[in-house]
Amino acid sequence: MKAFQSIMIASAFAASVLASPFASAHASLKASDPLAGSTVATAPKQISLTFNEKIEQAFSTVTLNDSTGKAVTTAKAKVDADNPAVLRLETPTLAAGAYTVKWAVAGHDGHRRTGEFSFTVK
Repeated sequence: MKAFQSIMIASAFAASVLASPFASAHASLKASDPLAGSTVATAPKQISLTFNEKIEQAFSTVTLNDSTGKAVTTAKAKVDADNPAVLRLETPTLAAGAYTVKWAVAGHDGHRRTGEFSFTVK
């Protein structure tokens, strides 16, 4: 019986070690331009989001809202052709104020991740 328990414990440990890379394989935001929480002197012409893996265009979106929650643009975000880990959203001329970027992406594993951050234009 003791040998059976040892085998079961060793098997559970091996399974957790082998599965751990897959558990953390979802797309996550590495960088943004403008930076999250930043105040910029000049309004950006685009929002650029960089992820840790390639993004699937068909399942990825970015919205930009003003301080009242109103959408600022109806443009669709596009995956960068040269770097498929980058998602870009062209923006209209932004007035001074606070803005919120909301994103939802799917990486190569198909799992959808979401997030948001704010920035301010002087």
